[in-house]
Amino acid sequence: MTTIIIGRDSKTSQLRMTANGKSAAICGKENVPMGVGREHISITIDDEGTVILQNLNIENDTYVNGIGVETKRLKEGDCIELGKEHYRIGWDVLQPFIPKFVDIRPLKKVWNDYQEEQLQLQIKERRSGVLRSATGLITMAAMVLSIFTGRDNPMFLTLYIIAGVVSAAFFVKAYLDSAKMPKKQQEIRDSLPKKYVCPSCGHFIGNQSYEILSQGKACPYCKAIYRK
Repeated sequence: MTTIIIGRDSKTSQLRMTANGKSAAICGKENVPMGVGREHISITIDDEGTVILQNLNIENDTYVNGIGVETKRLKEGDCIELGKEHYRIGWDVLQPFIPKFVDIRPLKKVWNDYQEEQLQLQIKERRSGVLRSATGLITMAAMVLSIFTGRDNPMFLTLYIIAGVVSAAFFVKAYLDSAKMPKKQQEIRDSLPKKYVCPSCGHFIGNQSYEILSQGKACPYCKAIYRK
């Protein structure tokens, strides 16, 4: 949670903003009128990015979009005015003091889809291996049959022919897959850095699961705070 105290600097008559123990005077084209108190309002931003304005003194005049307020939830672009003189504070003045929030929840689906594609590719490879083993089973069946009935049995020849055809079919399929499977794996790996990125700055989050990502507090690149 971040709290910003806004008021008039008694020495310089500039607008002063204090947040996280740091204070800064905002230079404007004209002095802040006397109607603005030294600690006129506070603006609090919680961990969900909700921005709340609080009037700090009952004698202070505070307006949001032209309406007098004591407490008000703000949204970007709201017009804030202080004092009877309606001294206006632009949103651009507040923006550097307000932490940036970014919703990372859509990244959960991106990671889950990536994992599912990897899993389906592994399943496909294993199924191909199981089917290839069928050739050996047919050949073994033919050999067993030849032991009990002799090689002159038509069934023996049929099984060998079937085994040969199946073996040839799987050889062709394995040959084609030998080029397709690595290519597909590479496509899946290449797609992740394009989709699994910070919604704020667009940097690749890395090959970490969403569960690990969501344990962090902010983007390591743009410092935007994660909304989970």
